[in-house]
Amino acid sequence: MNNEIYSKLNQLMASLQKELPIKFFNLTQIPEAVNWAETGGISVHENFHTRRKLSYHVISASRENLEAFCRKVGLPTDQIKASEFYRFWHTTWTPFPPGPKPKRRRGRPPKRPSIQG
Repeated sequence: MNNEIYSKLNQLMASLQKELPIKFFNLTQIPEAVNWAETGGISVHENFHTRRKLSYHVISASRENLEAFCRKVGLPTDQIKASEFYRFWHTTWTPFPPGPKPKRRRGRPPKRPSIQG
């Protein structure tokens, strides 16, 4: 993760922690994230399915806490799903969506000048 995004994420998490029981976990700490979520806290961890987009998995046993999180960060609450394997609710969060992709040039590439020797 680049330092600028990491800094922005830390600032955002710090402001959310003032109002919600929320913690950030690394990919290697997913068991701890699940334990925290099952107690009603909100766990945020890197989403290993979409690492290129820098998205995060947000989980909690408390749907109310997860809905409050969604309202704070502008996520629709209808994206919250029940986990099939664990006792918590979850959603995916992309706090800093990537900018638009540059348009691909169409047609033939320009001719290169030939080198005469």
